[in-house]
Formats: sequence, C-alpha cells, structure tokens
Amino acid sequence: MITVTVTESGRSLSLRLEGHAGFAEEGQDIVCASASILAYTVAALVLEADIRGELEAPALVRLESGDTVISCEATKDAFSSIQRAFFFATRGFMLLGQNYPQYVRLLAYT
Repeated sequence: MITVTVTESGRSLSLRLEGHAGFAEEGQDIVCASASILAYTVAALVLEADIRGELEAPALVRLESGDTVISCEATKDAFSSIQRAFFFATRGFMLLGQNYPQYVRLLAYT
C-alpha cells in the first residue's frame, strides 16, 4: 500500500509517499504509475519555484522507490501558487485512493 501524507504549516508544504501499491507487477502497476506522476509533477513545480527564487530555502526533493519526500517553504509572494500545486496533487491522490482504496491511503494534515 502507498501511504501519502501531505502537510502544511505556515508557508511550509510537504508531500511524502511511502510504500508500494502492489496492484500489479513492477512495470505494470497503474496505481504506482499514477501516484508517481502526481509526485513527479509536484517535484518539478517545486524545483522550478526554487530556480525562480520563490522559496525561503532550497527545496528537499527525494524521489526514491517506496520513499518519496518533497518539502519546501515558499516566499510570501509565491505561497499561493505553490500551495495550489500541492492541492491539485492531493486531490489526485484522494481520487486514486477512492478508486483503489486497498492500494492508496491519503493522510492530509493542515
């Protein structure tokens, strides 16, 4: 099972994925692929924000099989756009969990 944890505190945002879906064999697992593309999209948006100088400190982006972490603290001006990226990904994980509840669990904290 993939456990997804999303946290927000002040202007700090974090996304963590732990585990494997186990829906199908590696390379054939559509649940894993779906979760991965959501995480990779957030990672790309956070890294782009970092390049543009929209973060208070360098972003933490670790994309490893079974253990993904994306964490950042946005500047005041950039917070709403970065927050939106996390929101859309969270919504995607929510839908994935609704459609595949035995393979994805979403824990969202604010």
